Amino acid sequence: MPSAVLKDNAKGFLNGKYGSAIGATIVYAVFSNLLINAASIVTDWIKTLFVKSGTTSFGAVVTVFVLSYLLSGVAVVFSSVLMIGTSYYYLGIGTGHEPRVSDIFYGFREDFGKNFKAAFGYTLPALVSNIPAFVLYVIYDQTKSKSILTALIITAIACTALYVFFDISLKMTFYILVDFPELGALEALKSSWEKMNGHRMRLFLLELSFIPYILLALLSFGLGILWVYPYIQESIAQFYLDLMNPKTVSGEWERTV
Repeated sequence: MPSAVLKDNAKGFLNGKYGSAIGATIVYAVFSNLLINAASIVTDWIKTLFVKSGTTSFGAVVTVFVLSYLLSGVAVVFSSVLMIGTSYYYLGIGTGHEPRVSDIFYGFREDFGKNFKAAFGYTLPALVSNIPAFVLYVIYDQTKSKSILTALIITAIACTALYVFFDISLKMTFYILVDFPELGALEALKSSWEKMNGHRMRLFLLELSFIPYILLALLSFGLGILWVYPYIQESIAQFYLDLMNPKTVSGEWERTV
């Protein structure tokens, strides 16, 4: 199904439900930012301890950077658990169910262990793919070498491309997880990878088509994101429903809680 049709479907399903969708967006943004900020506060505290101790060796700097990277990774994993709830929320809208803002916490209240594993599996490739750029950044921070900076820029571009590939490949994991709760975390990850074969570019182009909307939203001091974000998420949910067999998903998906 063309992106334009998926986006039109998303608009139709969101009609009359934008109030709830905006509420869900705010809840997700608040809690995900709390997680990220908590990781940042702990990182700053660790840096302060190193500064007070007078430890300024290269090894100490690397330790701080590594801890910062790991803490940020943990925050992103927990934010991804919230994204499972977001997938549940928008899949519900896309199949004619009444949305509930509390659905955003689905990933925490329903089989948290499995959902955490799926979130970790979804996040891990992104964290690993960015390690080369992270290492070069640490070296550049200490040396200010122009050659290292050049290598950093090239590596960052390559890492970003790799991240996008993994993100697109595993994008359906959370939808599969909530659509088929009997599946395990690894099975959902594998299923997303397999289902996306031959469809990665289609989803990539769908996501790219929202860039003008995002830019316009930013012109409104970011307030427009409250409307654009639900539109993006519901369009991706429609992509999932189109990707799967309509006989087993579309129109037959039922809320589990």
